[in-house]
Amino acid sequence: MSLSQRRDALLSDVLQGRDLARHWARLCVGMALGAAVYGAVLGQWHGPRLALYVAVKLPMVLLLTSGLTLLLSWILAQLLGLPLRFGQVAVLIFLGLASASVMLASLAPVAWLFTVSAPPPTTAARTAHNLLYLMHTGFVGSSGLAGSFALRQALRATGRPPEVVRRVYGSWILAYAFVGGEIAWALRPFVGSVYHPVVFLRDDALRGNVYEFIFTDILPHLLSR
Repeated sequence: MSLSQRRDALLSDVLQGRDLARHWARLCVGMALGAAVYGAVLGQWHGPRLALYVAVKLPMVLLLTSGLTLLLSWILAQLLGLPLRFGQVAVLIFLGLASASVMLASLAPVAWLFTVSAPPPTTAARTAHNLLYLMHTGFVGSSGLAGSFALRQALRATGRPPEVVRRVYGSWILAYAFVGGEIAWALRPFVGSVYHPVVFLRDDALRGNVYEFIFTDILPHLLSR
């Protein structure tokens, strides 16, 4: 059976409410494995310890974000005209996450090549750190877009009017992006820092946010070079 046929069979089961727990479990495992593979490369710049940490933390980001947004996503679907069961919403969202994780895993060799080519993480390597950070942000962002495209295609398969699909899709993406960005910031470091030692979770985990870091630290430093 081709990938397209498997996707169509999955969507048919989801829309009819069949085997939702089994499909969710398979998608969850695929998502976690893909994210773990990329996470190991993401943390590799600082050595094997951070690589192991991030191989655990990146799937955690996706799982925690899903856990915090699933109920909201289900409620939004009801309010916006898409009466899906909670299990159907869970499978559809994890279909998007699994698709994103598969793309991330496929980008891991490219990210690994740039990582091993970078200078070692010292205070003199701040520019290398910032470039790696932006590269990984771009890879994660592009994979997220691919996953969101798979989610939108799945929502279209529900047969609801296009405006309903757009509203539900947009609300789900905004909720996930906002919560996911904050969770990822709290679970940092991922690339590692040229100033701080390698830890699983920093003492100041809840201070600041990822958007402030990019626009007040990384981009000004790069633009001043």
